[in-house]
Amino acid sequence: MSIDQHTNELLPLRLNAEPPIFRGCSLSELMLLVTLGGLSIVPCSVIVCGLLGYLMMGAGIGLLLVIGWVVLGATVLQKLKRGRPLGFYQLRLRLWMEDLHIRRSPFIRQSQVWDIGRRLKR
Repeated sequence: MSIDQHTNELLPLRLNAEPPIFRGCSLSELMLLVTLGGLSIVPCSVIVCGLLGYLMMGAGIGLLLVIGWVVLGATVLQKLKRGRPLGFYQLRLRLWMEDLHIRRSPFIRQSQVWDIGRRLKR
């Protein structure tokens, strides 16, 4: 296979997906990591350092921990995404949440004979 054929095969896939920005993560994935880290790590850090008498230092330490959280989370997502099709881990997350009865997914997960609902008139 020539280079031109290989490039032409991948172009539609790359156009339909968000571009990777940092360690293979798209902007929406990075924003999710920042939001989750900011909502969980910063308040905990402020509370712990506030109890020790260093309230503002808690905010700074919390923000540094969020940066570490994003780097670590992006590395984990990079390893999860390697060799998988687009949207694979989002699909696995939706199915896992459905298994735990947290959120319903629109996917049919049972094997049975399906009918389109049309009957032949005789």
